Amino acid sequence: MKMNEYDVKRLGLILALQAEIEGMKVENLVREQDNLAVAYDNNQFQYVAEQLRELSYAHNEQL
Repeated sequence: MKMNEYDVKRLGLILALQAEIEGMKVENLVREQDNLAVAYDNNQFQYVAEQLRELSYAHNEQL
């Protein structure tokens, strides 16, 4: 199946959010190793997860 311009844009946005999540996880690990409080709590991860859900259901014109 060939991707159209909206598929490509949606994929790019999804990958950007996934990269953000990975950065959040790494920052938390670094802070944990330094015996500091986490930088990102569960609520912040849930917020990004909700952004992913909304993006997956968004109409093409909303991208």
